[in-house]
Amino acid sequence: MPQAGSDAVFDFLRVCRHGSRLKFGVRPPSGSRAAPERRLRALYTRIQAASPPPTRDGLDWRFGIRLNNGTENGQPLGATDGDHSWRGQGVFHVEDIPSLDQPDPGTIVLDRWLAVPAAQASPTTFAFTNVVDQVGFLSASYPQPRVEDGAVTPVAVDYYGVYDIRWSRQLPLNNWVAISFDRFFPPERRSVEFLAPVGDCDASG
Repeated sequence: MPQAGSDAVFDFLRVCRHGSRLKFGVRPPSGSRAAPERRLRALYTRIQAASPPPTRDGLDWRFGIRLNNGTENGQPLGATDGDHSWRGQGVFHVEDIPSLDQPDPGTIVLDRWLAVPAAQASPTTFAFTNVVDQVGFLSASYPQPRVEDGAVTPVAVDYYGVYDIRWSRQLPLNNWVAISFDRFFPPERRSVEFLAPVGDCDASG
C-alpha cells in the first residue's frame, strides 16, 4: 500500500531481517518545470533506517499512535514486539504528536542515497486505496490522496524506481524499524517516517 510524503510516494513491499524492497516515486511539479523536455535524468534522495526506532520527544516511539478500534480514542499500540493487531483496522495518531527524535548512531542500519530515474512509462502511477497497509504505517499523520470507499486513486509520478536495500546487520524477527527520507531531522519537520516490524521474508524475493 503506497504512502505519500511531500512530493514523494513510496510503497514498502517487504521489510525483512536482511533488508527491504520498496517502490519510490516523485510526483510531477506544477508549472512549466513539469514539461518532459526539462526533466532531469534522475533525482537523488537520502534514506536512513534505525532499529529500534528512536524515541519521540524522549518518550517511547509508540507514544501517540492509537489502534483504530472504532472508538474515539482508540487503544494504545501494543508495547511488545510481535503484536500485529494494528493490521486489522490500522492506526491513527493523536493531535500534535511529536516527531521521532534523531536515532542513536548505534541503531542506524541504513544510510545511503537512492538514484530515482525519470519514469520511462507514461504515466507511471501508484494505486491508493483505503486498505490497511500490512507492512507498516506512518510515524505521524500526513495528508494522503483522497480515496472514496472501495475506490482506487491513481497518483502519477515523474521519477520512479524499485529498490532492494540491505541493512548493515541482520535484524531480529518482529523488531521494529523506522525508515526516514529526511534524516530524522529537524525536530520541527513536517515530514514523517515509515514504521514497520521485521518480517520472516526475503526482501528481494
